Amino acid sequence: MQPYAMADEKTPLMDEDPSRRKTDKAPPVYVYLIAACATLNSVNLGFDVGVSSGVGLLVQEDMHLSDWELSLFMGAIQLMAAVGSMCSHWFCDHLGRCKTFTVSQAIFLTGMCLLVTSRGFTQLMISRLFTGFAIGVALAIDPLYISEVAPASHRGQLTTLSDIAISVGILLGFIANYAFADLPRGENWRMMPLCGAIGPTTLIILSLTVMPESPRWLAVQGRDDKAEEVLRNTHNAGEDVNILLTGIKSQAQEEVEYAKLGWQPLLRPDAQTRWMMIVGIGVAFAHQITGVESVVMYSPEIFKQAGVSRSDKELFFMTAMMGLTKTLCIIVSACYLDNFGRRPLLLWGMVGIAGSQLALSIGLAIDNSFLAVFGVFSFMCWFSVGIGPICWLLASEVFPTNIRAKAVSLATFTNRVTSGTVALTFLPLSDFLSLSGYFLLFAVISMFSGVAQFLLVPETKGKTLEKIKESFDVNFDPSRAILGK
Repeated sequence: MQPYAMADEKTPLMDEDPSRRKTDKAPPVYVYLIAACATLNSVNLGFDVGVSSGVGLLVQEDMHLSDWELSLFMGAIQLMAAVGSMCSHWFCDHLGRCKTFTVSQAIFLTGMCLLVTSRGFTQLMISRLFTGFAIGVALAIDPLYISEVAPASHRGQLTTLSDIAISVGILLGFIANYAFADLPRGENWRMMPLCGAIGPTTLIILSLTVMPESPRWLAVQGRDDKAEEVLRNTHNAGEDVNILLTGIKSQAQEEVEYAKLGWQPLLRPDAQTRWMMIVGIGVAFAHQITGVESVVMYSPEIFKQAGVSRSDKELFFMTAMMGLTKTLCIIVSACYLDNFGRRPLLLWGMVGIAGSQLALSIGLAIDNSFLAVFGVFSFMCWFSVGIGPICWLLASEVFPTNIRAKAVSLATFTNRVTSGTVALTFLPLSDFLSLSGYFLLFAVISMFSGVAQFLLVPETKGKTLEKIKESFDVNFDPSRAILGK
């Protein structure tokens, strides 16, 4: 779910000599502290996704919502996030990174307050519009912020913390569902999201008092002295921050020149750029067309129909275990992504996702609870080691510099619209096809998506930007690109 909206100097370490990376000194502890503050944003976003699975189930019972009303409640947040993601750049550039944290979390809290005080469907939907817009604005801000304050030698490592933080947040949301499930009806689903107000409130305080502004944004605003101070605090003693500042200002000027081109490079791309866009935006689409949003947001309903538990407490316990599995698998993926490469994990992940959905479909069809549960947990494992983290890593690697910022925004927009559509159509489609038929359909979609990725996505592990660009050369031997040679 997490977009790595990096551009220019924000690109991960693919241009660096791997041997150099091993000898680099660890950055100051201060860098890890402010990175941890920033990833609290992703924890908050994940929490809302996770807690919504329980809130949706209980609010439908409490307010007697129809399936279509529940679908709108669950899907609207992602569709509104698509709108917010397209506005994120404006907030970041005009307010600065830290104030964007502040504003997005304030909007997030407004939506949360409207949710927990809701007395009818209209207020429920208004709350989701506020929350969704805040999520869209905040979706890319912490990896962007971390990439701009972290030393280049540790930028890739630190920015991956954002994706892990989202999974941690989802797990915490599932745990909140479990913790408050036994409260009286009407109180339980209000307390679940309310306990999540701690995170946004904390981040607002930190963004106003502790977190420094991005040196890149400060340099663009002409505040070189302050930018230099931040660079000295975030880099080891002995590093020439004047050279770093000169490089930042030079790249910022290049971005101004690229900005003058507007959307023309994306709307009228050459053949090579078109291939890059198909891969970057296509994988962002495939990330959600796997149906992951329906598994995460409707997991209690899936477990209920699988017959593995009878009470809400038991349903939420199973969901929490699924969230724990997801979090552990994404940590494993982050540790070994540079060893195995992007392409093998991506393709094997798609094979595993399709197989897991098939197992889930069969388990539901024959009332085999074990097979159905195995399918859900297996799905989460394969998604979290494969396309889950790789999606946004590829987006940061394959887009050329002159379109990267806009292309990542477009990929994020596509990803959120697809996510919202999947969440919105889950109940109508599962009623029409049956839950077994629903996951059989997505197994077929995932299989075809994996075939498309096999044909189009080259390996990018360990390659410089120039080598990655060469892999997308239309005159280049496609078999070499596919095999990663």
